[in-house]
Amino acid sequence: MKEAIKSLTYNAIDFLTRGRGIRRRICGFDVRFPVRYSRYYPADYEPELFQFLEHNCHPGATFLDCGAHIGLFSVVASQLVGEEGRVVSFEPMPSVRAVLVLMDTIALNKCRNVNVRPEALSSGIGKADFFDTGEVGSNANSLVQQERHHRKTCVSLTTLDAVRQEMKLKIDCAKIDVEGAEYDLLIGAAETISKDRPQFFLSLHPQAIHSSGASLDMIWDLLESYSLVVKKGEVKISRETFISQTDLFDVVCIPDSAKNVLR
Repeated sequence: MKEAIKSLTYNAIDFLTRGRGIRRRICGFDVRFPVRYSRYYPADYEPELFQFLEHNCHPGATFLDCGAHIGLFSVVASQLVGEEGRVVSFEPMPSVRAVLVLMDTIALNKCRNVNVRPEALSSGIGKADFFDTGEVGSNANSLVQQERHHRKTCVSLTTLDAVRQEMKLKIDCAKIDVEGAEYDLLIGAAETISKDRPQFFLSLHPQAIHSSGASLDMIWDLLESYSLVVKKGEVKISRETFISQTDLFDVVCIPDSAKNVLR
């Protein structure tokens, strides 16, 4: 009953706004959202990630949004890279990617330089179960099953390297937020990282990573083999600090020009 009333309310507001969505200003950027999701983000949401985008999504750049959810960062990156740039957004969950969620957010903001991909990013190409919480618009869906997941959907898998080759891209920067599947994604990005040397904002989920069979130690070793410097804000962090984390944390990975890539 409550959900039905909400739906009627959203439909009424959508009618009154002539389907143009609701404009929000988040960390200095104007983004239009579908009515149902217009209050999803606070106005000061993830300022470090916004700062990363401003520093790296220059006009003409190619940005990858790995774990696009309802499209906030895809839209912001689209604005920053401009008409000559490209944004590739990965969202494997059909109910999130569908019209009225990610696709609608892209359309409401007239982002003609955004390509939405339906695959989950991993270390190989194939099929896998993708787990979700059952909550509408959840951002905790993942290839890695956890206690909060109650349903699953079969999705296609691909690698960043395969997408790079297929779409003939040169990757400048990326946001990676894949709820525990970070290690496999990075394995499947070896050629991309070694040849394009992108900077990327990496969200790490220690508990989910452990559930996947990987570890922070494994991810650190992989980043090191790619000759990447790992920073928290402006500060370079050590292996000990990195592998000791137990809660969600974000880092920026920057190519170390003084080293050769060991791939």
